[in-house]
Amino acid sequence: MKTPNKSQFSILANEFIENTLEQIIKDYSIVQVFFRKEKHSTRSHILVQLNKFTDVAKLRSKRWVKEFRDQYEVYFYFIDYSRLEYQLSKGHPFIEYHCQQSSIIYQNKDSRSSIFKDRIWNKYKKKFNRYEDAFHHDHEIRRVKIERLIAEDSYNSVFTSFEELIQYDLEYLEELHSGDRTSDFNLNQRINQLLIYIPELQSYFVKKNPWEYFITELFAKVKKAIDEDDIIYNTEMFESLRIIEDSLFTFIEARFYELKHLIKKQYDKTYTVGQDIIPIDEYRTDEILDKAIDRILTFTELEQIYFFHKTIYGEVTTYYLLLIGLNVNNEKIKAITHSLTSMFGKEYKFLLVGHDRYWIQKNLYQYQSFFVFIMQGKNLVYSSDQHHPEPHWETPHQPQHHDLHFHYKSTLESSLQFYKLIDGKEENYQGVDNLFALFLLSFCRTFIYIKTFYLPNYMTSEALWQLCIYADKDIYKYNYLFEQFSSNIFSFTDYNMSVHHSIAKVDTEKANCMKMIVKKLMNELKETVVDGKLLDSFKMNLIVEKTII
Repeated sequence: MKTPNKSQFSILANEFIENTLEQIIKDYSIVQVFFRKEKHSTRSHILVQLNKFTDVAKLRSKRWVKEFRDQYEVYFYFIDYSRLEYQLSKGHPFIEYHCQQSSIIYQNKDSRSSIFKDRIWNKYKKKFNRYEDAFHHDHEIRRVKIERLIAEDSYNSVFTSFEELIQYDLEYLEELHSGDRTSDFNLNQRINQLLIYIPELQSYFVKKNPWEYFITELFAKVKKAIDEDDIIYNTEMFESLRIIEDSLFTFIEARFYELKHLIKKQYDKTYTVGQDIIPIDEYRTDEILDKAIDRILTFTELEQIYFFHKTIYGEVTTYYLLLIGLNVNNEKIKAITHSLTSMFGKEYKFLLVGHDRYWIQKNLYQYQSFFVFIMQGKNLVYSSDQHHPEPHWETPHQPQHHDLHFHYKSTLESSLQFYKLIDGKEENYQGVDNLFALFLLSFCRTFIYIKTFYLPNYMTSEALWQLCIYADKDIYKYNYLFEQFSSNIFSFTDYNMSVHHSIAKVDTEKANCMKMIVKKLMNELKETVVDGKLLDSFKMNLIVEKTII
C-alpha cells in the first residue's frame, strides 16, 4: 500500500489552509511562503511572495482570506518580488520581521532569491533608524504646521491639516501592521481595515453608524464650508483631534518598538500599548443592580451602561442608568422600565436615559456638561467591549442655555392658560387636565435643562420628575403635593397627554391640588430663571411676565 505524501505545509496544523496553499502554488507563480506564529497568542501570519503584482491584487480579494482570518486567526499577506526587495532596502520593519530565512515554509525551486544576502542586525539597525526617523521628521512638520494655523486662527485649514496628519498616521499603522497601505481607501475604510489588526483603535473614534465615523463627517463639513467660502468655528474640537492624533502616534511608537525588538531577538514577544482601563466593578456588589442589568440586556444589545446616581426616599430606592446603544428608543425604554417594575415591585425604581453614541457626539455643543459627568469610568457598570470610544469632548466647553427664554416662556404661558381655564366663572374643567399635563412636562424639561444642560425628550412624567430630583434634590420637597393628589399623578399626566373625547373628571378638590402644584412649581422656576438672572434683559423683555396668584 502506498503511503500518501505528507503536506509541506503540515506545520500549519490546519487541513483547509494547507490545501489552500497547495492550490495557489499550482495556480500562481509563487516565489516563497513565510510563516510566523505569535508566541503568546493564537494568531498566525503567512506572507506569500509572488512574481507578478497583478496576482497580488487577485489573491487579496479572495473570500477565503477573510474567512481564515475570522475563523482561525490566520492572517495572509501578499507582496510581489520587486516591491519586497524595495521595502527591504528601505528597512521596512514589518517585511524585515516576517521575511526571515527561518520562517520559510515554501521555496520555489526555480527561483534564485537573494533577499537574505548580507542581512545582519547591525546593517539592518541603520536602515530601521532611517525608516523611523523619516516618519518622525514628516510627522513633526505636520504638527508644527497645525499649531501655526491655530495661532493664525485659520480654522478651516486646521481641520484639513488634522485630517492630513491623521491620514498620515493611519498609513504608517497600515504599513507596520500589514506591510502595505490602502491608498485607495477613504478615512472610514482605513479605520475599519485597521481594526482587524488593532481592535483597541475603536476606543478613539465615535461611530456615526457601523461603517462611518463622526470625524469623517466633521472633515466633510469643513470641505463643504471651504467650497462655499464659509468658515467652521468649532475650535472646541481641536483638543479632541489632538487626543486622537496623540493616540495614533502612541500606537505607531509602540509598533516600532515591538517590531524592532522582535527583529533583534528573533523570537515572539508581543508588546501591547498600555491601557488605562478603569475597573468597572465599583458598583457590582449591588445585587439589585446586577439583576436589573441582566434583565435590561435581555431586551436589547447595549454598548455600555453607566450607573450615575441613586436616591433613597423612605422605602423606595431609585437607580439612575444611562444606556448607550443603537435603537434605544422611547418604546424600548418603556418596555424595559415596565419589566423592571414587574420584577422588583414598588420598592425599587429605575430611571433610564437611552441614547446612541453618535447622537451624544452630535449634541455635545449643548449637552456635554450632562454627559461628561455621567460617562466616567467610576460609573461604568457594563460594557460589551473594552474598546468603546469616549465622545470627542469639546475642550474648552462653555455650557450655555440655548433658547432658554423660549422654554421658560412656554412653561409660563402654559401655567397662565391653565389658570385662565380653571378660574373660569362657569367652572368648566374640560381641558384642564390636558393643560395641567402640558405644564408639568414643560416645567420638568425646563428645570432639568437649567440645572443639567440636558433637554430630555419623550420620557414619561415620572421619569422626568426623577430627573428633576437628580438635577436638584431640593425639588423633592414638592413631592408631598403629588402624594395629596387623589390618583397617581404620573399616570394621570401621561394619560392626559392625548385626547380621549371624554368628559373631564376633575372635581374641585383635584382642581385645587393642581392649582397648588402649578403655583409652587412655577414660583420655583421663576426664582431659578428670573431671580437667578439666567436670561439677559433683552430676552426677559421678550417674555410677557404676569404674576400668578
